[in-house]
Amino acid sequence: MAAGKGTRLKSKHPKVLHEVGGKPIVAHVIATAAKVVPRKDIFVIIGHEADRVRAAVASSGVQFVVQAEQRGTGHALMVAQEALAPYDQVIVLSGDAPLITVETIQKISAFHAAQKAEMTLLSADLNDPSGYGRVIRKSAKSADVRAIVEEKAASAPQKQIREINSGFYAFSVPALYKHLGSLGTDNAHREYYLTDMAAVLGRSKQKVVVMKTSHPAEVLGSNKRSEIVDLDARLRLAKCLELMEEGVTIFYPQTCVIDSDVAVGADTVIEPFVQLRGNTRIGSDCRIRSYSVIHNTEIGDGVVAAPPRQRHRRGSASGKFCRDQENQTRQGIEGQSPDLPWRH
Repeated sequence: MAAGKGTRLKSKHPKVLHEVGGKPIVAHVIATAAKVVPRKDIFVIIGHEADRVRAAVASSGVQFVVQAEQRGTGHALMVAQEALAPYDQVIVLSGDAPLITVETIQKISAFHAAQKAEMTLLSADLNDPSGYGRVIRKSAKSADVRAIVEEKAASAPQKQIREINSGFYAFSVPALYKHLGSLGTDNAHREYYLTDMAAVLGRSKQKVVVMKTSHPAEVLGSNKRSEIVDLDARLRLAKCLELMEEGVTIFYPQTCVIDSDVAVGADTVIEPFVQLRGNTRIGSDCRIRSYSVIHNTEIGDGVVAAPPRQRHRRGSASGKFCRDQENQTRQGIEGQSPDLPWRH
């Protein structure tokens, strides 16, 4: 789902094109989905600024469905019917929630199939569930869902429930399109809401179940600027932890800005306050000095990279080789530190 405007961000840009971790929010969701199914089986529903969103992720190899008139999440699946009809199961992901993991997507798909359900929703327990729809189960130990109650309609006891509807779903495609036409627009915005499918299917005696994630942060969306900044921080810290697991030393990782698509070889040391941006590639046994800013640059093994010193340089490095976007190679030896075209 990537068709919304993101009005609450107070931005003229599509919400899913705001960047976290060095690339558009929706690009993270696509990259995760592509580890679960082939890219040809991923359909991105676009609407607001559709051409811009399509262009931003065109190289990903996914398919697109245009929701020319944005009339809600339920309406998004209505316009996608022709594309999705050949499938038995569809997983609905939110294009503004980039922390969702491969493991959770696989789990909800398997859980949905094992339960023989028509609809499975992904839930999470939040310390502060305000603003989210609450999941009402038929019983505390049951996966069966009685209702999803939106915040505005919730009673005082229901508002105490911490289990929220995340906006991620699995559907049986035949059941979805058999009953999707029963959705109504009896709400303040006169839109078709996918959350209402739980009640629609329930009235038809279809099975609606819930699976709770053990990692609530992965369902967090980006409706406010502060939430985008929080997602960016989480992604960048996760990237640092990933690199350290692969043999890279990063001192004070909270101070480093490392984009999601950066690659760093083992036994490289990254000092505090380093920025590694874009598609930068760094070899093994390197040392990246504090305050270096490196963008879309390839650095070979055994290189020491440092920022400008007292002279007005744009960058410096020493070692075997460094290569910029134009594939121009600069050679240097320890101590000479030739100028390099670091991209700021």
